[in-house]
Amino acid sequence: GKPGWLVGRGLASKGAGAKTASSGDEMGAGEVSGIVGGDGGGPGASRAVNMADVVDMLADSNPAKHRPGDRGKVYQLDKAELKELFPAGIAGAWHLLLFGSRSRMPQHLRRADDWWNLCLKDTPGMVIRQEASHIMSALSCVARTNTLKGEPRVDTPGFLIDGAPGTGKSAVLNHVAHWAMKTGEWIVVWVPHASDLVTGKGMYAREHLDEETKRGEIIVQPSYALKLLTELVKMNRDKLSQLTVEDEGAQVPITDAVAALEELLLLPREAKAMPMLEKVIAALKEQTKFPVLVAVDEINALHGMSLYRDLDMKLLHAHNIKMAKLLGAYLDAGYKRGVVVGAATRQGLYAHVKLPPFNAKPIQLRGFTIEEIETYTTYMYKVKDLFTPPSKELFEYLAFCTAGRPLDIEKACAHELFNLGQRTFPKFVQK
Repeated sequence: GKPGWLVGRGLASKGAGAKTASSGDEMGAGEVSGIVGGDGGGPGASRAVNMADVVDMLADSNPAKHRPGDRGKVYQLDKAELKELFPAGIAGAWHLLLFGSRSRMPQHLRRADDWWNLCLKDTPGMVIRQEASHIMSALSCVARTNTLKGEPRVDTPGFLIDGAPGTGKSAVLNHVAHWAMKTGEWIVVWVPHASDLVTGKGMYAREHLDEETKRGEIIVQPSYALKLLTELVKMNRDKLSQLTVEDEGAQVPITDAVAALEELLLLPREAKAMPMLEKVIAALKEQTKFPVLVAVDEINALHGMSLYRDLDMKLLHAHNIKMAKLLGAYLDAGYKRGVVVGAATRQGLYAHVKLPPFNAKPIQLRGFTIEEIETYTTYMYKVKDLFTPPSKELFEYLAFCTAGRPLDIEKACAHELFNLGQRTFPKFVQK
């Protein structure tokens, strides 16, 4: 039989009435928003949480206010705000845990291991990792280098994050990008799924290295280029309106140039999309008015072999793809006042592809410590995402079985819900 602590205790009955949570004003603004979530059937319905039980483990929900002393605490994520800040979605498994798969499949066609679609989080929280605090502290310093002298610059190319599968590399990148957006100081170039650029998805065109042989060795992706430009303007409209690029022989604000591009008909729009993206990136490299953060998840995928082929049916390297070469640069990125923060992928097709060349050793991310497991699982229990009461035995069991990998901890907690027969299905699955 199962150990006693694996059997759920104190489960709330379906439809039970909920008492009003205590006011969040006593805990400080922004700290407890979204604790009570959901308005339909299942765990999201009628779930009341005693704020006093969770406030001690919470950091401010605004990452711009995070300090090194907040390491190990949980900060809550506002799903509506994330959708607004990051039109392309967030990186890694966190997008699946918060919003589900990007393409919805009929229920009878879903794979059995698509567990994330069955346990979408109403009250998500993210543990503040020490590595994320170090990167944010470093970026806060380099953004001010020589600003008093009137010659702002950044001397470091950036930071690379590596580690075993499921240790939270993408989560750290999400935290850093979220921090940069909330500070209001940075221009953020956000690439949450870099492997899409090299796996043959979407429409593309060919260019030739040699106009005589015409073997189609260069891949151009106008639809991706236009999508990135549109998202870049949405995320950084105020700042990009103050920077200019050359368009039709005149210097115009980047926002106006992208708006004019979007109004063109299909063929001229596709012809101008990639050149316009190259001009915008070149302008971001040369300007020193704002610090620039280029955040790229799965950055090592941009340095391996792609799934595109030339006209001789030979596989092409990722450097033959214009967007991959443009966004995958690290030491040779060339931003006068910008940095590249890239996280590696260690799963799937590009699990064994090396990171781009670097000078400083990449940050090696490990799993949660036992203290972080205790904080996170206790938080999940308090917000009714976990029904097994926290205990030292549970924390040690999770640490042993998952090696502290956050993704495996999420999966274990989701399976606990399934094994207990809870109604964790989203509304679109419920009959």
